[in-house]
Amino acid sequence: MKIFKTLVFATFSLLVANSVQAQLGCDRACLTGYIDTYFTALTTNNATTVPLASGVKITHNGKVMPLAETFWENANETIYRWDIVNERMGDTGTEAVVLNADGSKTMFMVRLKVTNGAITEIETIKANQGEADRLWGPDQLTQVSPNLTFSIKESERDSHYRLIAAAESYWRAFQTNGTPEYHPADLMPDSTRWENGLQTTGLIRDGQYNSTPRGFDEGRFLGRNLWDRRYPVVDEERGIVLSIVRFGLKDGMESQSVATSNSRLVGEFFAIKRGWIQEIHAVLFNLTDDEPSGWEPEYGPARGGL
Repeated sequence: MKIFKTLVFATFSLLVANSVQAQLGCDRACLTGYIDTYFTALTTNNATTVPLASGVKITHNGKVMPLAETFWENANETIYRWDIVNERMGDTGTEAVVLNADGSKTMFMVRLKVTNGAITEIETIKANQGEADRLWGPDQLTQVSPNLTFSIKESERDSHYRLIAAAESYWRAFQTNGTPEYHPADLMPDSTRWENGLQTTGLIRDGQYNSTPRGFDEGRFLGRNLWDRRYPVVDEERGIVLSIVRFGLKDGMESQSVATSNSRLVGEFFAIKRGWIQEIHAVLFNLTDDEPSGWEPEYGPARGGL
């Protein structure tokens, strides 16, 4: 009996080890291959080529739907793209610009989760011109910034949780700006922010340098509520976190900024070095507060909360 139990335990341990090894065996190149397959399927409008797991969950701008329904017929070519991965978790995140057959451009964010050779989760945010108000500038995304592709020396990398902490400092500043509880974000003085390809900070505007902290410091976003926020992809090698969050309005308040007058679903990438945010890229799509994101929140106040 003892020998039987030992054999059962050994067999179970081997199965677990093989499962873990299969997951750990998909390195950056392997995970990037799944992203390549996804974008080839998108631009050829052939969802059947994507290796989906049984029971895969897919959302598109917050709505659960089959993969084929998340594609669009005139998607022609991916002209700008960069990826982050978490090899240990099998997670990937991508920002891209897709050139359509009619010459228009689409801002696109896709998150994949890969487990044992198949994709178990796909989450996309897709925005065309006008679907996030005036925040539009994919023509500016001609080259991928080195901050988004550089592999950091292992001894100088921030930890998983320190990266999340830096990203969370940004949302905390957003949530508290214009109030006595305002807490500045961990932002480099020369950090830049890009929203649907449009550079909105780290540049001269009206003869004055518009820094990333400036809007927070001046309380421009008072009245905004950030909810359903998540940190689904953390790339320690690149120092980048993908955070997905809802922008809404606090109950009984109005937006103080035209740029944030609508409620949105946002995929926001934070490039972080030594605990400080260096560059921010966001894909935004207008989504009213009463529409779900399709995923369980990890942290943050309730919808419309104070």
